[in-house]
Amino acid sequence: MTTDHRTSTPDPARRGALLQNPYLIGLIKFILPLAIIPAIFAALYLTEPYQQFLVLSGLIVAYFIPPAGKETIIPIAILMGYPWWLIMLVIFLLDVAVSLFIVWNFDLALKVPLIGRLLESGMAVARRYTESQPWLRRLSTVGLILFVFFPLQGTGAMNGAILGRLLGLDKFRVFSCVCIGSFTSSLAIALGADLLIDIYQQDPALGIALVALIVIAVLAGVVGWRMRERRLHGRVPR
Repeated sequence: MTTDHRTSTPDPARRGALLQNPYLIGLIKFILPLAIIPAIFAALYLTEPYQQFLVLSGLIVAYFIPPAGKETIIPIAILMGYPWWLIMLVIFLLDVAVSLFIVWNFDLALKVPLIGRLLESGMAVARRYTESQPWLRRLSTVGLILFVFFPLQGTGAMNGAILGRLLGLDKFRVFSCVCIGSFTSSLAIALGADLLIDIYQQDPALGIALVALIVIAVLAGVVGWRMRERRLHGRVPR
């Protein structure tokens, strides 16, 4: 009788070929970013009371619906009693998932009907910003971080990743810039909102005054930004 000395250990060469399969790599790159979002919901379901999980899930869904953004979702969540670090981390991870999906799958995602239409609108926004804000091209890395950092209408992780592609930056740099901009922006908004709520609880008049000053400053900044955009737009030859 002969003994078969072959084992069930996978052939390393076969394993390496499998990992280098472009179809498998493409599938992983498509699925992995999308898997981050249900993983966030699953983690919240396991760690938060059910009622709070439902409310927080609603805020997450609202985050993807314009004109809502981190500048509104984070303060609302903190006002509702959620820890500032929790909502900051959730928003940051959502931005990571979105930017990673775009960086890895931009060309493919353009062919998907619903996602493609969304990306095309993001491309229009990114092109408008590069035309009206030429410094974005000159300071590509810093400009992209600032683009994601400032919570203006049309900015954010998705359009930031699209802008990075339009600027010709490599995928790793685009992803890094979006992550840095998202993390610092989310952290600043979360800490600022938490501080303002603490001040209001101790001195309501001072808290209201600070909020009013911030709102006025933001509105003035937005108006000034829009006026500058229109002036630059008017200089573009037709």
